[in-house]
Amino acid sequence: MKSRILPMYEPKLSTYNVYAALFSIIAKDEGYLPWYYSNFISIGINTCDDTLYFTDHFTFFEYGEGSTSCPWLEVYKPPHKTIYSQYSFNIKEVLTGYLNQNQYIWLYLDQYYIPQSTCYQKMHKEHSVLVYGYDEAASVFYIADNLDNGKFIQTVISYQQLIKAWESDICEHFRRLFRVLNSKQGEYTLSATHLRNQIEGYLSSKPIDQGIYWDQIPVDGPHAYVQNIQYWIFGHEVYSYIQQLNKQVQEMKGTKSLDIRIPHLLWEHKKCMAERMHYLNLGKYDLASEYEKVVKHSLTIRNLSIKYNITKNDSILDEIDTRMNEVVHTEDIVLRKLAGLL
Repeated sequence: MKSRILPMYEPKLSTYNVYAALFSIIAKDEGYLPWYYSNFISIGINTCDDTLYFTDHFTFFEYGEGSTSCPWLEVYKPPHKTIYSQYSFNIKEVLTGYLNQNQYIWLYLDQYYIPQSTCYQKMHKEHSVLVYGYDEAASVFYIADNLDNGKFIQTVISYQQLIKAWESDICEHFRRLFRVLNSKQGEYTLSATHLRNQIEGYLSSKPIDQGIYWDQIPVDGPHAYVQNIQYWIFGHEVYSYIQQLNKQVQEMKGTKSLDIRIPHLLWEHKKCMAERMHYLNLGKYDLASEYEKVVKHSLTIRNLSIKYNITKNDSILDEIDTRMNEVVHTEDIVLRKLAGLL
């Protein structure tokens, strides 16, 4: 009986599985850190669905082919005709074939058939999943996704469950996003100029309109609207928009909850920024200690958001608003110092 389980490493970011999956594949050692700390600086919110991302979102798997913005990753995009005519009804053989070649697979499954999902046997919902192994004796695939109440986990799904999840009608439009991922040796040199420009762009809320993702002609797909720059708000202006969203929740008098992914990504953003300062090793300029206040406030905002969803106490939203103002103020001071030293 055959089996193949590809390596998975501890991800640096995990708010969304697109980040967690990427780092699970490439974080074998610390060689990728210069690239990591040169990016993931600005954030943006798409006002169509009010979802907050690092502005590197979607540059890794679903758009583009070959070399991506990550030097440690290659993406193969099978033709739509191949996916819909050859992969539709023999997904088990397709997946095991790629895995036997040490290739990961990114595809959309119906969470109704995934036991670890909160949607299991309750609601049909498509979502992207990383497949990283199989075991013929146990008749299972190894998958990773944010299945545990939003927490990124590695788990198993039976062959039969995965087949049903793949063949579900709800995934029809998303099958075109089937991708094959190859980890590879990469290299990257951190540029102080690039880093400074990124930080200044973040503080000034400069629109991000260039890069492997943004330069592409918008595709006709489930996420095509995400490529339309007019729907985005970037950088520090994101906070004002989030505060407006929170005010709308407050006006709903406890009938609406906060999207926990927003404060969680903000906290991961601050943790990444603090790590970046340590990595830069600025000698006598201990900006990381000054910035720690921002990290702590962001963690508190995340925890208060969870508490609000449980209690629906409006005073919690007021405290979140106050702490967000403090985050913006303190971060602006510290990051301008950082940019001046680069």
